[in-house]
Amino acid sequence: MKQWLRFLFSITFVKTALASVAILAVCVSVSLWWLNKTTLHGTIVEVPNLKLMQLDEAIVQLDSLGLAYEVIDSTHYVSQVPEGSIIESFPKEYSTVKLGRKILLSTNPSQLPKYPLPNYKDQLMSYVSAKFKTKGFLIDTIIAVPDLSHDLVLKVIDENDSLAEEQKLYKTGSRFTLYVSGGLDGGNVFLPNLVGMTFSESLEALNSLSLNAGGIICEGTLEDTLEAFVLKTFPEFEIDREVKAGSVVDLWLVPDSTFLIID
Repeated sequence: MKQWLRFLFSITFVKTALASVAILAVCVSVSLWWLNKTTLHGTIVEVPNLKLMQLDEAIVQLDSLGLAYEVIDSTHYVSQVPEGSIIESFPKEYSTVKLGRKILLSTNPSQLPKYPLPNYKDQLMSYVSAKFKTKGFLIDTIIAVPDLSHDLVLKVIDENDSLAEEQKLYKTGSRFTLYVSGGLDGGNVFLPNLVGMTFSESLEALNSLSLNAGGIICEGTLEDTLEAFVLKTFPEFEIDREVKAGSVVDLWLVPDSTFLIID
């Protein structure tokens, strides 16, 4: 027992213990330093707004911020957006991420895919409009035609002024004119309240009622027209106000909802 106690207080044991503590401290310090470097703890950056940028421009900006990238899902086409430009990022713009984080980029395709034109003959306008939207087809004009039926699609004309055949392949983004039955009297529809909707939502609402967007007046600088908000319309909305099917509605657009004053 005495020998054991004598060894615990010997210079050799003290030196060995101190050396062990020192080595342990160095190992812990190095581990923490390495962990900090590899996880980039405390180093965060803000994801920039890359929408509508061309891919090469977006890459330069991400590189300057120390962020990686990967292009995903380039099959979804968005009208009125240049081909090859960024339409969405994940994480979204203005999110805070660690340095070196990979940002997933979705771009508007440079080669537009083709889809079969949905069956439209004698189908409800709202149904056809929804089907066209899923394929990325655009409804340019709706023409109301006197007919015994009401709100049924009678024929569709393509961009070449030819009768569009059901199931024929068209590029996404193709534009069409729809002829819709409006009853024998031409048909009236209730004017929807579009104020506060985005432009894309207002187009869907108009199409579903066999109405057309007329003049588009932009107030302020718009980066993305489809996401702009409707400030006012002409004719103005009134409860139970009716207009002829196929009529046009002029839209005033503003950049964001802060411009809106809704009673």
